[in-house]
Amino acid sequence: MHLTLLIPDLIPPSGFIAEPDLPALSGLQALLAQGTIKRQPGRFLEEACLHELGLKYIASNPVAALSLLADGGQPGDDMWLRADPVHLHISRDNVQLMDSHVIEPTLDEAHAIATTLNHHLATGETTRELVIEVRDAARWYLKIPHTEMPETTALWRASGANIFDHLPENTAGNINWRSLQNELQMLLHDHPVNLARLERNTLPINGIWFWGGGTFRSHAPVVKAANTSHLLQIRNARNMIVPPTVRGPAQAKYPYRLMLAKLALARGLAINNKLPVSTLPINFAQMPLASTHNFVVLHQPTRALRANQRHEWMTAVSAIDTDWLQPLKAALIDRTIESLTLLLPNEAATLRVHVVQPKPWEFWKILKPMVAKKPLAKYAL
Repeated sequence: MHLTLLIPDLIPPSGFIAEPDLPALSGLQALLAQGTIKRQPGRFLEEACLHELGLKYIASNPVAALSLLADGGQPGDDMWLRADPVHLHISRDNVQLMDSHVIEPTLDEAHAIATTLNHHLATGETTRELVIEVRDAARWYLKIPHTEMPETTALWRASGANIFDHLPENTAGNINWRSLQNELQMLLHDHPVNLARLERNTLPINGIWFWGGGTFRSHAPVVKAANTSHLLQIRNARNMIVPPTVRGPAQAKYPYRLMLAKLALARGLAINNKLPVSTLPINFAQMPLASTHNFVVLHQPTRALRANQRHEWMTAVSAIDTDWLQPLKAALIDRTIESLTLLLPNEAATLRVHVVQPKPWEFWKILKPMVAKKPLAKYAL
């Protein structure tokens, strides 16, 4: 059996944590020492998922339609847009966006806010057909006319940044998306949900971020290899004259047989590729090993990093090392699995690590312990 683990920000980008404070992570270090390492371009978590499952990242991907699949929706051929709750921190010369990893909205808060926003949308001449659907506390959706698709910035690129550089821009439609975003923000200023959050000394949900628009088209049940260069229609520099469309399954070096992930985008991509999806186990010991090639996404480090929580990040990566990487090292030695691929992306660079079990006649490798050859800090990207 071959196993692929996508673990974004396990090795953090430069500046997030001081080099002397990097945890040892003995399991990771042993696998790095044993494996063949290739350095590739940096990718955010979501971009790495898109890349591994057949979609080249462009300025806008149909993330809304794909994550809607994972949340139990049926995108059909409709145009979908994410309308996610955020906190906008206003300073003297910029407005910084903080996403759900920081504000952690509850489902009750989400429904209460969506009710208010939908009432406002219903009264607008150009927005009366728009309805915000709350599928998850952090993932809200809008079905919009095909003619109204705005140009947007992915939430993962806008998070922590000055939003003035990433506001939505109109195309040929009638909806002024920038004005609409401002209108919705004004409704949130003294919303009862936010008044209650302020009393609890919690950041208010004072903004909505439009992003991830596109269409989804289901493909035939029989999965055939796709030519990924034609998956996205790109007609202009902004990639938005023809909205991106998902058309087919991924093409991979190892054909994945099972997806195990909590990340909605990863689960939606798997469903689109007719790939079975399973609940993510808490550790490798509970991993189903009957499949020939499982794809596992462990994105806990990214959640902590995006919330700028260093202690939580260290807790997350240490748990992954203890619960996954150290047992995987043992599984390679005792031949429970044949080979392993670690995909370790961050925004600066990506490490692709391939580790294989020793051959039966390579007794000197079997007897030789898997140990680190150099400090983890030397692998920092």
